[in-house]
Amino acid sequence: MYDVVGEYARMGIPNQYWEMSILNAEYELCDSYPSHLCFPKAATKDVIFGSARFRSRGRLPALSYFYKPNNSSMCRSAQPLSGVSKRSTEDEQLIQFILQANPNSSFMYIVDTRPKLNAMANRAAGKGYENTGFYNNVIYQFIGIQNIHIMRESLQKLVEVTSSEQLSMTHFLNGLEASGWLRHIRSILLTSLAIVKAMVDEGTSVLVHCSDGWDRTAQTCSLATLMIDPFYRTLHGFMILIEKEWLLFGHKFSYRCGHLNTDPKDVSPVFGQFLECVWQMKNQFPTAFEFNDDFLLPLHCHVYSCQVSVMTSCDIM
Repeated sequence: MYDVVGEYARMGIPNQYWEMSILNAEYELCDSYPSHLCFPKAATKDVIFGSARFRSRGRLPALSYFYKPNNSSMCRSAQPLSGVSKRSTEDEQLIQFILQANPNSSFMYIVDTRPKLNAMANRAAGKGYENTGFYNNVIYQFIGIQNIHIMRESLQKLVEVTSSEQLSMTHFLNGLEASGWLRHIRSILLTSLAIVKAMVDEGTSVLVHCSDGWDRTAQTCSLATLMIDPFYRTLHGFMILIEKEWLLFGHKFSYRCGHLNTDPKDVSPVFGQFLECVWQMKNQFPTAFEFNDDFLLPLHCHVYSCQVSVMTSCDIM
């Protein structure tokens, strides 16, 4: 279904600033990224591989969506391996090339979807976040979407409330509030909206990441793309969006959905939250979508049913 060359061509790529790369054709660059990636034309092979070495699991900044009307772009990545003071000239150059690929803006945003305390803890472990002293003309923003463990606990609390044998409306509403579920959904939606405003209203490019770049990053990049481009709100476009941003960019469906006999701490409703965010948007703007609950509910079901093999895999090797 997903034609990577055709899809990027629909966005207007290749163009004066961006091109398709096959450096990951054999997954030597990053084994959890697609085989075809888009980078700024100015980025050399050495810069791209150098940036990958400086990013968690090799997940370097790569194009997610190009907004043709003003040349702004949304890229996604994992956190840098910066620790307290490490740096990578190649990674810094790649960020500058992304900035320069948008001639209409003199700066760009790096949106870290994690709470700042979490990112600081990762820095102590040799990872962390970009030092803005090394990255020129960059505005750094921490957002504060909670991690997979908080989200799992939130869903467990919500399930306990709805499973009560003596459920009243008051009990349900109090339990819903105590679970924090809707606060988390709101946080994801607001982050996605902030990305859209930066790209569409300010004409500024954005790099989005969390820790490994396959959970919160997938949520927010997908939702921002959905808000910007009506094509992805069609049935065909929505399926392409899931394949592009979730499957090919390495979301761990088997781990997050508990399909494998692995650590239960890896289980989290990341994709389910994405679908709820889409559902919330659909309820507010029903005529903006080509699909409704009759599509979203079976989709959520089959993520867990294991009857559709494509929803239990990704490009991770």
